[in-house]
Amino acid sequence: MTGHARCGPERDPEFFKDLDAVFAKHPGAARRYSVRCLALETDLLKVDFAKQVGVSRIEGDRIVTEFRNRDEFGNDGEDEPPCCEFAGEAPHEFCVRYCEL
Repeated sequence: MTGHARCGPERDPEFFKDLDAVFAKHPGAARRYSVRCLALETDLLKVDFAKQVGVSRIEGDRIVTEFRNRDEFGNDGEDEPPCCEFAGEAPHEFCVRYCEL
C-alpha cells in the first residue's frame, strides 16, 4: 500500500481510541464483533452501499460475498438472511452485508 493508510488507527486514531474504550467496557460483546475497512468494496470494486448490499454464503471452507441490488433486501421477510455487518452513524445504521446461514 502506498501513501496514507486507507483505514485503521493510523488514519483515524481518535475513532480507534474511542472504539478501544467501548470494546474494553463490553468484553463479552467485543468477542462477537470486529471493525472492517470497506475500502476494498468501495474503492476497488466500486460498490455503492446506498444501492447495493453484500450477500455472503459459505462454500466449503470459503465465505463468498456477492453484491446485489439493495431493493431485493430489507423487507424483514422470513426468507431474508440476517444482517451480519452494519455501517453508518447511529441512529441511522444500515446493513452492508447479509449472511446466509
